[in-house]
Amino acid sequence: MVVAAAAALLAVPGLRWCIGLAAARGADPRLLAAASLASALLIVWRAAGPLHLAALGLAAGCGIVAAWVDAYRRRLPDAMVLPVYPAAAALLLATGDPAAMLRAAACAAAGFALYLTGHALGQVGFGDVKLAGLLGLVLGWSSWPTAVVALVAAAVVGAVQAAVVLALRRREFPFGPAMFLGAAAALAVTPQIWALFTYYIYWKNRAKTRENTVNSDEGRI
Repeated sequence: MVVAAAAALLAVPGLRWCIGLAAARGADPRLLAAASLASALLIVWRAAGPLHLAALGLAAGCGIVAAWVDAYRRRLPDAMVLPVYPAAAALLLATGDPAAMLRAAACAAAGFALYLTGHALGQVGFGDVKLAGLLGLVLGWSSWPTAVVALVAAAVVGAVQAAVVLALRRREFPFGPAMFLGAAAALAVTPQIWALFTYYIYWKNRAKTRENTVNSDEGRI
């Protein structure tokens, strides 16, 4: 944790430089440090191993810069998003885990296809489509539920953001920050949600089995 925190804080000047270069506008170093530190600690907590940690770290760095640039310029720079694809894919292949590879590839394709449909309907930009594929890749590497929760969380954050924008009588808003926050929320809460769900299913099945046993005993009487 200490090493991750130190690395996150050391990365802040580089992240700020990338944002300034892409958006021609500086980011608040305190907010940037908070985002970097929170992302690093979350990744260390939830990563499935060193290779996954590295992939999540690359995606987080990309996501932080992309979210800031999107907030400033309403666009997601290809120079930040596209290079992370082959790097994350190489790390995934290095695991030698066919199940993780299939799951990550499927989630990446699903995220890309879903956001591409949204783009065709004029709801999201094409930069969001490319970011969705990347987030699907690294989150699908974690688990199926993580990718699904990230999609739902991004939609919820985006809906709240849209409501605020409409209240302010503006026409457009960046969706990149919502996607990044949704991904972070999914990493943080999915294991707990899945544990509660499986616990519920277990007790529901147990209660049903007990009820069937009671009914069977009554039938014999």
